Amino acid sequence: MNYDFVIDEHNLEKLVNYYHQFLEEKKDSRILYSFKSPDFKITIYNTKKVLFQGKRAFEEYSLWAEHFGYEVKKPVDKSIYINEYFAEAVIGSDEVGTGDFFGPVVVCAALVSPKDYEELDKLNVRDSKNLNDKQIISMGSKLIQTIPYHILVLSPAKFNDLTAKGYNMNKIKAYLHNHAIKKMVSKHKYFDRVIIDEFCSKKLYFDYLKDEEIYKNVTFHTKAESIHKSVAVASIIARYKFILEIDRISKSIGITLPKGSGPSTDAIGRLIYLQHGKDYFYKIAKINFKNMNKIINQ
Repeated sequence: MNYDFVIDEHNLEKLVNYYHQFLEEKKDSRILYSFKSPDFKITIYNTKKVLFQGKRAFEEYSLWAEHFGYEVKKPVDKSIYINEYFAEAVIGSDEVGTGDFFGPVVVCAALVSPKDYEELDKLNVRDSKNLNDKQIISMGSKLIQTIPYHILVLSPAKFNDLTAKGYNMNKIKAYLHNHAIKKMVSKHKYFDRVIIDEFCSKKLYFDYLKDEEIYKNVTFHTKAESIHKSVAVASIIARYKFILEIDRISKSIGITLPKGSGPSTDAIGRLIYLQHGKDYFYKIAKINFKNMNKIINQ
């Protein structure tokens, strides 16, 4: 796999001096410098793009990316996806926002087949937990243009309505997954399997849905983002939408809302409470979280 970054003039001099012994003759007018060893090839273009290739491409790339303070793009271990599902077209479903006090719960189901692998590898698609928000925004905006998906955004107000009726988080997730999967199945006839990132036992999942029309032919896997790329894609798109929603809510109230449910959430929550009161949280947060009591009783 190849790696690259764009370098500034000051850092360019450092890199050129370091690899001077490996300098080779330029064979293209677009190239400023070219360095070659038995283990790597480094090409610096007129645009200041630096391209790393060869057996030690990632080691050389990450050395300089970290040194210059650039974002390091970690390689995807493609072997983790080589399993009994590798040759199948799969609808994968995953959720985000269930551990976040502020913002919605988002579920996405996405259809990925082997023909999509090359494009997904170019984007370096992997487990979304290993991606930062900037990477999610970049990947998510591209994936929604190329991959078939269906997304459901359960607003905080709707979430609070459901918990008031006795729904717990897993029942809500089961309902959303089932609905997203049914939408995908109705629109896409050619697929081999449906995989859900397992959040409860199979028995409980179907018990939660006993009063619903259920899509039953589902395969459950823990850490499903590492089982099939469809689940990884679904997770990235879901998180992409979650970030957009958090940003939208933040702008509407004039305060940047933190993700998660840690101390920073309590601190910002307390500020909102003092400004707007308890009822305001119904439309921006999941009020059955323990954070709510901490915020009120601080």
